[in-house]
Amino acid sequence: MYYFDNASTTFPKVEDVYDKTMEIYKNLGVNFTRNKSEKSEKANNKKKVLVENLKKIFSSNGEIILNSSATFSLNEILRGLNYTEIKNVYISPFEHNAVYRTIKDLQKKYEFNLNIIKFNEFNLDKSDMELQFMSQKPDLIISTHASNVFGNIIDTESIFRVGKEYDSITVLDGAQTSGLLDFSKISNLCDFIVFAGHKTLYGPSGIGGYLYNNKNIILKPLLYGGTGIKSEEVEMPTDIPERYEAGSPNLMGMIGLKLSTDWILEIGIENIKKKEELNHERLMELLKEYEDDLSFKISEKNVGVISITANDYTPQELGNILESYDIYTRTGMHCSPLAHKHMGTDENGTIRFSISYFTREKDFEKLEEIFEEIL
Repeated sequence: MYYFDNASTTFPKVEDVYDKTMEIYKNLGVNFTRNKSEKSEKANNKKKVLVENLKKIFSSNGEIILNSSATFSLNEILRGLNYTEIKNVYISPFEHNAVYRTIKDLQKKYEFNLNIIKFNEFNLDKSDMELQFMSQKPDLIISTHASNVFGNIIDTESIFRVGKEYDSITVLDGAQTSGLLDFSKISNLCDFIVFAGHKTLYGPSGIGGYLYNNKNIILKPLLYGGTGIKSEEVEMPTDIPERYEAGSPNLMGMIGLKLSTDWILEIGIENIKKKEELNHERLMELLKEYEDDLSFKISEKNVGVISITANDYTPQELGNILESYDIYTRTGMHCSPLAHKHMGTDENGTIRFSISYFTREKDFEKLEEIFEEIL
């Protein structure tokens, strides 16, 4: 298989995620926090290491909440806020449906103003944004860190820094950047940072969560149930993270993510980014060889995602042809119609190529071979 769909989920994973997760799961099949057995303590210790790894990755001492996904996290954060004082909400034009559908649903109930921050294609229009904020004070700002469709890294530092001048609540969707970008300059501007375990953190599916950076904001839990502590109380505990981690935890997911984040910190985020930049440059050069047949726009700052359209094929047709040669991409709207509308690709969507640290030279060679044949 020749894999170019890493923005959906990275493949392959770190070898330890394959080799050691099942071994540990076979010998440590217990619940976290539910008893005081030796095995439960071992499991708890692995969770503690995972939490500390994530804090290092996000350059923060905030609380880490673990759950099933970035989508669950965004729903818990956005649905858990108190909207009595939230009148104006701002989002970027590149938001995933995990944000867009959720905030549109909440708008029906709470009737706040929903504004899209002004961008000139990939570039934030800072002066227009400041005018927007002056006209309607931002109470809540939600932005993806990088587009899952076009890969452009968004200037969230500027957006959130100005937003904080208005005491805005800030939510960063880091699904495409966690473990890949340096968060040291942005972390302290974020009240919440959402992550997905199965993308740039190289962990398994079914595990994700968020960094809870501002304890002055009390979220209403999305999920109620057993937490392993204060079981005699009818109300959910106020303790964090337990308040937001009801139910039996995903032991295998947490162990897999612990192993992948061990690897990230051992290799170093900067080194992972450098390798991905080389793979992105290789992909970009390959695509530019076929500029007469393909259309695409690439931002100056990118996480290794390129969306294209072809002159003679719809994205779906081209994707199907490539799949017949065992080349895997992603076609369509990529759960982000807002981004397509902003960039003018909303009629048929795009075919998306996304690389990772583990993309091989033979992946590029195979893609080039097939392009030579079909374009």
